[in-house]
Amino acid sequence: MNIVYFVIGGNPVIHMQVSFSIRTFLAQTCNDDIIYVVTDTPTIYDGLNRVVILPITQERIKEWRGKHDFFWRVKIKVLQHIAQVSPGKPMMYLDGDTFLYGNLADIKALLADGCGLMHLDEGCPGDMKEKSLSMWQTVNGKTYAGIIIGRQHHMWNAGVVAIPAEQVVKTTDLALAVCDGMLDDGSEPVTVEQYALSIALLESTQRMLEAKQWIGHYWHYKYYWSRYIANFFIHSYRERSTTEEELERIRHTDLKWLHRRILLKRTFAKLVGKLY
Repeated sequence: MNIVYFVIGGNPVIHMQVSFSIRTFLAQTCNDDIIYVVTDTPTIYDGLNRVVILPITQERIKEWRGKHDFFWRVKIKVLQHIAQVSPGKPMMYLDGDTFLYGNLADIKALLADGCGLMHLDEGCPGDMKEKSLSMWQTVNGKTYAGIIIGRQHHMWNAGVVAIPAEQVVKTTDLALAVCDGMLDDGSEPVTVEQYALSIALLESTQRMLEAKQWIGHYWHYKYYWSRYIANFFIHSYRERSTTEEELERIRHTDLKWLHRRILLKRTFAKLVGKLY
């Protein structure tokens, strides 16, 4: 499997999150798996086994943003690039604020069976508000790359995008064509790449599941996970831990239980109006 991260900029918190996410996957990967990190800060990720660093320049990012200068179009271009670098393998893209708490073998089995996965089915954008609804009103009923957009095309959260090997090229090519077509029509750009990936994966596989059963995605409560991850790496620094020792700590941590505990803490904090 090709596992893909795209991370740019110098924010240390983001790089810390990505580094932890990588380790949760390394704890279960095998020799056939490769983790690709596409980044403009390659030295941060040096020295990890089964991790391939692909440096990206600002010039390439500008090119991949396209004629409408849409930053998240780059995500789709990154997936296309990995499909060329390492063809014939299933692919999973991950945002940095993710971590694996389920069995990676289950995900691989679903991909081998032709099922696509994204983090969460958010529903039809026609039932949403503000910018997502504005996008839907622009694209509903129109045809992009031979696909007529309708209510069957839900918006799926793109913090995780997992594509079967046989569908990687078709899905990424379709996603780019749909994304560009929607941008050409003046669609609200905030979630266009996410919707394009959702549409393309559904059309390519005809079967999708939510990856949240196996992968946590904490975009809406980063404060709590960032504290946990910082403490994880502080412990490594104090103990001068090797990467393999870090992976053993992860293997012996019930991340699913921890995920639920942090969710409860966040809920309590919202109720009392304080962060704990």
